Amino acid sequence: MNSVNILFSGRGSNADYIISLIQKKQLSFRIKNIISNNKKAKGIELLKKYKLPINILDKEILSDEDYNQYLFEILDPMEGDILLLCGYMLKVPGFIIDSYKGNVINIHPSLLPKYKGLNTHKRVIENKDKNHGCTTHFVNDDIDCGPIIAQYKILVEKDDNDITIADRLLKKEHVLFYKTLKLIENKEIYLKNGEVYYKDVKLKEPIVFS
Repeated sequence: MNSVNILFSGRGSNADYIISLIQKKQLSFRIKNIISNNKKAKGIELLKKYKLPINILDKEILSDEDYNQYLFEILDPMEGDILLLCGYMLKVPGFIIDSYKGNVINIHPSLLPKYKGLNTHKRVIENKDKNHGCTTHFVNDDIDCGPIIAQYKILVEKDDNDITIADRLLKKEHVLFYKTLKLIENKEIYLKNGEVYYKDVKLKEPIVFS
């Protein structure tokens, strides 16, 4: 059974959903670490209901070097461990990514490679896009640039704004993260030489759910 480590910085909704699925045995993973870099993160209170240890590593009082070293020590990466970024707002350094042999997975609220970075919902509305969505990908040294696994697409409604579309998309983020982890659990998806393989065939396009 693979162990998952969860990093979050804010409301913790994706972390909450994943932990709930593991506790209900809908995902066969063991939770090894839950870590927030933000002592004021709303997700800390949300996740207390699971009665699992939550490590708070306050980035505000640490240098980048010290923070990442302490993070590495808490994570203590082992063979088969997976690192999940659930709204984690810091860049993961290369030595931590390498320690997981690339098995670091992020979910991003856009149809990558479009709209890397922040304010994705606002940018979709301003550009009058017809579709929006979210993406799971393996993490590399460049922000939101790692090999893409899967996406969930939604239509942009004519009366949508950045708040309404963010609310609708969040539910799909949960579903996408679950389906991605299920693929990994079933060993249908894996990373090899920096590329994603699905059922032992190199993935040329993202797996798309809708």
